[in-house]
Amino acid sequence: MDNPSLTELFLRVVNNTLKHFKLAAFIVVVPTIIVFILVVWVIKPTYSSNAIVTPPSSQSSMGNISGLLGSGMGAMGSLLGFSSNDDDANAVWTILNSWEIHNQVIEQFDLVNHYEFDGKFHADLLKTFRKNFSLSANDENMFEITIKDKDYKKATRMVEFVLQKADSAFNYFKTTQARLSREYFESRIALCLHDIDSLQQEFIAFQKDNNFYEPTAQIEGTLTYLGQIQILKEEVNIERSYEKLRRGEDSKKYDELTKRSRTIDQSLNKVLSGKQENVGLLSLKKTPDLVAKYLRMEEEIKVQVALYKVLRQQSEQLRIEEAKTLKNLHVLQPPWENDKKISPRRGLILIFTVFVFTFIALIIGNFLSFVENERQRESHFATEWNKFLKYICFWHK
Repeated sequence: MDNPSLTELFLRVVNNTLKHFKLAAFIVVVPTIIVFILVVWVIKPTYSSNAIVTPPSSQSSMGNISGLLGSGMGAMGSLLGFSSNDDDANAVWTILNSWEIHNQVIEQFDLVNHYEFDGKFHADLLKTFRKNFSLSANDENMFEITIKDKDYKKATRMVEFVLQKADSAFNYFKTTQARLSREYFESRIALCLHDIDSLQQEFIAFQKDNNFYEPTAQIEGTLTYLGQIQILKEEVNIERSYEKLRRGEDSKKYDELTKRSRTIDQSLNKVLSGKQENVGLLSLKKTPDLVAKYLRMEEEIKVQVALYKVLRQQSEQLRIEEAKTLKNLHVLQPPWENDKKISPRRGLILIFTVFVFTFIALIIGNFLSFVENERQRESHFATEWNKFLKYICFWHK
């Protein structure tokens, strides 16, 4: 016997179902009518309202001095105002998803009665609300808030309420952040002023102890003074040699020139050894070390003064930021009353229902035809099937 074609199989399946048309119609029509009644009159339609918000762009200029404030500043950045757009976005995400705001929505709109909630635990009510609440974000830190509800007007008001509370929370977060940053900078300013005072006192003591006030001028003056002494020494030595040749070493003038030469040598040695008490003259042996230390101390003071100016400027900016009460969140798309339902999708549900129960009717119709054929043949399957019916249906004979 040849194998039946697909067309023949299809016709056989359809014919077996049509043999039991009333049963098949009942299987398809009755559930479809029930589902139709449910989706049209029983199941309430669900609506949604959404809004798109984004945190403000970070305007902080405090990153310019993060390198000056020490290695610990990086770890304290988000706390002390060195926030980036990602930090603000994370804050907005946390605020919008916080149980505190969701709980405020539940209380504000009396969702216990609105949802007809009969549970014992508030956490279950919060979970019910969060099933109707969704929050999504894209790579550009734009957040879409969506709330579903049976009342599209209430859904819109709930989104507006969430935006209002989230904006207040974010504004409080930024204000607190600015206050903590300002307090931190003020403490750094006080420490910086203390460092400047200590460095200046140390610098003044160094200048006094080493008679070192203006390196360039003092070095130039010392070299000029040494040059003059050398010239004077040569003049005295020439005159002394001439006097020796003229009158000998026993002359009174020769003794005076000798004493004068010794006095010049003593002055020269004092300058070279750094023992010269005249203000402004330097010890040439110590000058390189003195210049290096002088420049290092002077640079430390300049760095601390520059840091103080920057800290002072940032502190004033943070004081202004702390005093601001501006709306921080940018609402790119405000919520609106969208009266187009999102569920149930009646057409899709009815089509799916008809398809499923038609398939069930095909299976049942063909199974009944198969049982009838087996009974006509008085096969073993028919015998077993009759026993099965007898067991499950006590009225069946």
